[in-house]
Amino acid sequence: MTAALSEEEVVRPNVIQLVGVTKSYRNLNVLKPVDLDIKDGEFLTILGPSGSGKTTILRMIGGFTPPTSGRILLRGADISQVPIFRRPFNTVFQDYALFPHMTVAKNVAYGLRIRRRPAEEIKTKVAAVLETVNLTDKAERYPSELSGGQRQRVALARAIVCEPQVILLDEPLAALDAELRRSMQEFLKDLQRRIRTTFVFITHDQEEAISMSDRIAVMDHGNLIQVGTPQEIYYKPRTEFVAKFFGENNLLPAQPDNNAANILESPLGKHSLPASAKGGGSFLLAIRPESFSIHDGSELRQGQSVCVGRLENVTFLGATTQLSLNVGKAQQTIKVRVPTGQSGNNLAFGDDVPLRWSEADVNVLPRG
Repeated sequence: MTAALSEEEVVRPNVIQLVGVTKSYRNLNVLKPVDLDIKDGEFLTILGPSGSGKTTILRMIGGFTPPTSGRILLRGADISQVPIFRRPFNTVFQDYALFPHMTVAKNVAYGLRIRRRPAEEIKTKVAAVLETVNLTDKAERYPSELSGGQRQRVALARAIVCEPQVILLDEPLAALDAELRRSMQEFLKDLQRRIRTTFVFITHDQEEAISMSDRIAVMDHGNLIQVGTPQEIYYKPRTEFVAKFFGENNLLPAQPDNNAANILESPLGKHSLPASAKGGGSFLLAIRPESFSIHDGSELRQGQSVCVGRLENVTFLGATTQLSLNVGKAQQTIKVRVPTGQSGNNLAFGDDVPLRWSEADVNVLPRG
């Protein structure tokens, strides 16, 4: 008997595909050709700085603006020219767009009413959705009587009550304060898992993307740079931009060793040039601050190396402590983040600190 596949092992079909999609305004190309598959039931975040093209993609998927070229497919059918009201999607905007003269229940019911659903069905579905977003006791209140987080949940309830195939979220948490934003991040991800609807989420916040997403699509200047899981994007960036934009990284110059083929030299020492790093010229090594540890003199495991850095600064961050050290002949500055209890209380500025690190944690990137 063949064992059943786990949810992680099941290959999810594509619900949306962008095939060579571009967007131009007169002579300005705001979106270069983009190919992107969005899986059924996943939480996909499109991440990038302002002007990267992420909101343009969401607006084209939602039907608010047409692509200049390329195709947008819904389960294989081309919907590039299908109007908004015929697309089985709902959008949650940053400003919530609630009707101020309607109660919470009437705001949520609005989409069902314009679809002319029976009154009893509307009542039942609204009650169920308000329970899902924990707003049953706020059904008869008006938006002005709610907190920012509660208004956000009303907007979500209105988006899911019509059971769309995809929910589009355009930076919906940007206006919330830090504590409420973290709470809503947890709520959104939990909600998506419970209702199993595809979420396409737009943000410029890397921490938000890491904590919520099944996959992340990184954008820059209208280009789709990399798509992957949060772990892939964080630990295996493919470009200098992703390494810089997505969390903190040490980026160190590396040059081919003139005396040995396929060997790079950097302030950390010598490294094997991976097959994926093609071409000559200079490279960058990307290694996260937490990938270092203070070497205690114990035997190194296979693939581990040791270098020495001169301590320049110590920053207490609570559970972790960040050390700034200079390494190599050029005294390149690197940041090392270690558990506070292991940071070495006896270290003094100017001390030489032995560092342990693993080649598996180093990414070799083309420079530029």
